[in-house]
Amino acid sequence: MDDADISQAKMQVQGQMAAQYIQEVMQVITTKCFAKCVTRPGPKLDDSEKICTAKCMDRYLDAMAIVSQTWAARAKAQAQMGGNDSGFM
Repeated sequence: MDDADISQAKMQVQGQMAAQYIQEVMQVITTKCFAKCVTRPGPKLDDSEKICTAKCMDRYLDAMAIVSQTWAARAKAQAQMGGNDSGFM
């Protein structure tokens, strides 16, 4: 295996890990928001439950975006300082 193959394999693994992480986070968000917003489970959600769930998920996703931006800025700063501890392989 040459360096290009190793680099491509690392990127593929990182992509798979990111996809798995996103899937897990979405499951947690869905579970938490459903528990918070759906107080009378039934065959379908009423309008207030739909609105509550959507707003709840938006808040979680906004918070995740801030965390992701902060992490990316830190990783960029470390890279610029010559550090190679990016948290990836």
